[in-house]
Amino acid sequence: MKQNKRLNAYLNSFRDVDKKTILITGANSGLGFSATKHFASLGHQVVMACRNLTKGEEARKEILKLYPQANLVLLPYEEADFLCIERFVKVIKKDYPKFDGLVLNAGGYHPKKGLLTAQGYPLTVGTNYLGVYYLLKQLSEAKLWNKKKEQRIIFVGSLSWYNVKVTNKKEFLTSFKSGPTSDYCRSKTAIGALSYYLSRHDPSSFIPESVKVYIMHPGVTSTNIVSSISSSFPGWFTKIAHYALYLFTHHPDIAALGIIKQMLDSNIKEDTILVPRGLFHISGYPKPIHYPKNLTRNILPLMTLTEEVIKEKKDDLYVN
Repeated sequence: MKQNKRLNAYLNSFRDVDKKTILITGANSGLGFSATKHFASLGHQVVMACRNLTKGEEARKEILKLYPQANLVLLPYEEADFLCIERFVKVIKKDYPKFDGLVLNAGGYHPKKGLLTAQGYPLTVGTNYLGVYYLLKQLSEAKLWNKKKEQRIIFVGSLSWYNVKVTNKKEFLTSFKSGPTSDYCRSKTAIGALSYYLSRHDPSSFIPESVKVYIMHPGVTSTNIVSSISSSFPGWFTKIAHYALYLFTHHPDIAALGIIKQMLDSNIKEDTILVPRGLFHISGYPKPIHYPKNLTRNILPLMTLTEEVIKEKKDDLYVN
């Protein structure tokens, strides 16, 4: 009960913020679900971008039971398929062109061996990083980044990025030889580097300066990331993992507060990351820290490599 009071007090500190339209990928479970629920409780419209529409509708109804006046819209979104991303952007341009914020939460971890995205990338890096990059570029090409008003992008990072170096070797984004944990760490390191690059508003960036770019990581929390349909973990392991995470780490409702703060706090700075306050940044309410140095090096070569890797597959999409 004490924690619920503290959580409610934290959310209520943003009660007077002007109402926004916020796009959230992977909004039906885990961190995305908690963020959607929090924004709904504060009166904001949320566009729930979900791969599984059945689960998305179940999540939407669950939030509506708590907040009957919630303004929730469900749209199909598959981050492992460029064509699906393009269709999603077309809907956004038609129906929600004045959106205020984008939360890049969707992703996967430890998929079954050999799984690929629709364009043939290794599933983890292809979804967690290349799909995110492609979405941002498509929004740019659709002229949905407003140069006259502030919009915000919130990346969801990970503890896993701290000891991974950003390289400009093609294998960094396309390797089929590394294990699933290595793939996940590289994907989240690439996301952290992309966030840093965009937040600096380099003249070569495709994001205008009016768009504020932030990143947080949730620490360790109980989500469905180890039990998705593509996961290679056996059922017994996922049950134990969920139980252990529930007992020893913070709830997704707490972990998602970094997203809320970065989207709604008018005083937050772009040059920081929000992480949990607790020991080793595993759990706790959010606090700001500086970007780890490994996320700030070799950034421009990574951007060039990303464009090259995506162009190879994109050209194949539109061949007769």
